[in-house]
Amino acid sequence: MTELDDIAEDLDAPCDEKDIIEHEKLYTEELQTKPVVSTRTQFGYAYVLVKSTFDNDIRKGIRLFEELCQSGVDQRDFVYYLAVGHYRLHDYTTAIKYCERVLEMEPSNQQATQLREIIKKKRKKDAMIGAAVLGGGAVALTG
Repeated sequence: MTELDDIAEDLDAPCDEKDIIEHEKLYTEELQTKPVVSTRTQFGYAYVLVKSTFDNDIRKGIRLFEELCQSGVDQRDFVYYLAVGHYRLHDYTTAIKYCERVLEMEPSNQQATQLREIIKKKRKKDAMIGAAVLGGGAVALTG
């Protein structure tokens, strides 16, 4: 296994449901008791949502990261996890755009460079699988 394979495996690994519940509780408490949720709490909640197995959770995490991007605080990390979220939704074009945005901010960012390569490999693999499925379907229809 290569280093990129290890990173891809980590990106694909879901977050523990207990972590999501814990971060949701913290986020909700701050939402109800403070005028503004702290960046740290929102980041933690968005991160676990992006690592969820459920697409709706991932989309919610993406929205939270988009909100954080508007705050102007250390956007590089927020944009990187937007790329991760879109990767996990198989929206590879958008994920690559976010990787490119990170690399505009920090050209030597290895995380973004590696994620971009992983996405390109995954997109190519998915395209090959799709072509094989379509090819098999065509054979079955003409068979």
